[in-house]
Amino acid sequence: MSELASNAPMSMIQLRDVCKSFGANDVLRNLDLDVAEGETLVIVGRSGTGKSVTLKHIVGLLNPDSGDVHVNGRPVVGASIDELREIRRDVAYMFQTGALVNWMTVRTNIALPLVEARQLSAKEIDERVEEVLASVGLSEAADLLPAEISGGMRKRAALCRVLVLEPRAILYDEPTSGLDPIMSRTVGRLIRDVQTTHRCAAIVVTHDLPLAFRVATKIGLHDDGKLAEILPPDEFRRSDNPTIREFLADAPRRSEPLTQDSES
Repeated sequence: MSELASNAPMSMIQLRDVCKSFGANDVLRNLDLDVAEGETLVIVGRSGTGKSVTLKHIVGLLNPDSGDVHVNGRPVVGASIDELREIRRDVAYMFQTGALVNWMTVRTNIALPLVEARQLSAKEIDERVEEVLASVGLSEAADLLPAEISGGMRKRAALCRVLVLEPRAILYDEPTSGLDPIMSRTVGRLIRDVQTTHRCAAIVVTHDLPLAFRVATKIGLHDDGKLAEILPPDEFRRSDNPTIREFLADAPRRSEPLTQDSES
């Protein structure tokens, strides 16, 4: 048994030496990462460095040119359609846009993954949907269309649709994109509450540094196709790594301090 195979069950999500190029653009270069259950890895970095590309490799939306991807010890690279379907039941993907179906109500959008899975009765689906709606304070908007609710409420609805399957890992792609600072803090609290309650593994891709320091158990800077360094938030903030120092110095400043508990 290879070292990767023997160690894979220790990490819910594991990437080793992952490379991906689009034409002459080397987006990922021997990228490594590990995320265990209960951990939240936040990936920060400048636009176009491959942060979202990394997420898409984890659920098999993209295949690497080389390297290995494992989810809960199962290989993603080379997986069959049925195997990928099983992997995606463990890993929920919250897209940047929310990806809600415009002509379906919030309630129906959230129920959709359960209906497609065909594992619960209609009553059980209704009960599960009501549970997750209540958990994010969205019950009163259940019968509205996505166009009839605010951007922040759409983000919460997208999070509900992620939670309804009770995944073992969640991938968040720019969860606060387009939100004002107050709603960004609300989404940050929701992400942190989900981790506290469900203890799932999570990867958050974001440009929002206050969010990063608020929700992370560890932070990695995506630079030159790989994660320059992965550190706990306090160590990341104090790092002497010149790439991290330059990134933090150039990051857009917000009025709130860069701390995990800045909203409390």
